[in-house]
Amino acid sequence: MEPPNRVNKMKKVDKPWGYEEILLESSACLVKRLVLKDETSLHYHSVRNEVLIPVNGEGLIMLDGNVLSLVPFTPIYVKRGVKHKIVPKEFLEIIEVSDSSIDDVVRISDKHKRTTTQESACNSLGHYTF
Repeated sequence: MEPPNRVNKMKKVDKPWGYEEILLESSACLVKRLVLKDETSLHYHSVRNEVLIPVNGEGLIMLDGNVLSLVPFTPIYVKRGVKHKIVPKEFLEIIEVSDSSIDDVVRISDKHKRTTTQESACNSLGHYTF
């Protein structure tokens, strides 16, 4: 039997925008390391809230149409239902902490052609510069 506080090996999940590593998954929270080399989809979560903590690189985040620069070690709170999208300049590393491990991504638009559930006029950060 394993000790109760043992952390299992991290699970790496490849994504069109880079990859994520599951650092901790429990009934109370989910902690991931996101490594982005391309933009995420514009999406929201119907159940979970997230805190995003940029730790390396540069990028932008769109939150319900507002665009913010991601500043290293400055947390961004993303409440459930808030449409958001992350765009790295070249490379961006983020620690994501959410209050649920439920996979509840509702995609609005996605340049990587993954399934979307709604249409939106607010689907690109392409006109913003770093």
